Amino acid sequence: MEFYNKLSDGKKSILIGGILIIVLFSVIFYFADKRKKELYSDYSISSAKITEVKLNVKKGGTSRKNVALYYYVFKETKYNQSVEIYNMNVKVGDCYEIKISNINAHNSEIDLYKKVKC
Repeated sequence: MEFYNKLSDGKKSILIGGILIIVLFSVIFYFADKRKKELYSDYSISSAKITEVKLNVKKGGTSRKNVALYYYVFKETKYNQSVEIYNMNVKVGDCYEIKISNINAHNSEIDLYKKVKC
């Protein structure tokens, strides 16, 4: 505590800000890792159908991205999701393989390199 009291106000702010950033990134990493473990530990394979392709749209933050909207059906429930697409030849009506967590059906990962029949 003596170390903290010797710091100037500006250095105290930097120290507190740095600690908050470390905590924030730790929390984000923890939940991302938990989501990935949940998906890969117990999952089902199905197909997802592309319903819309939007080019150069705003998705989160300030950047613009190419996005594909798709849906999949799991245990008789329809789920809608979106995925960022890069220079890929994704078209409306195409179907792709998707991994769906059996624990949380919203936790899924579409594989845009594995096209399947609809």
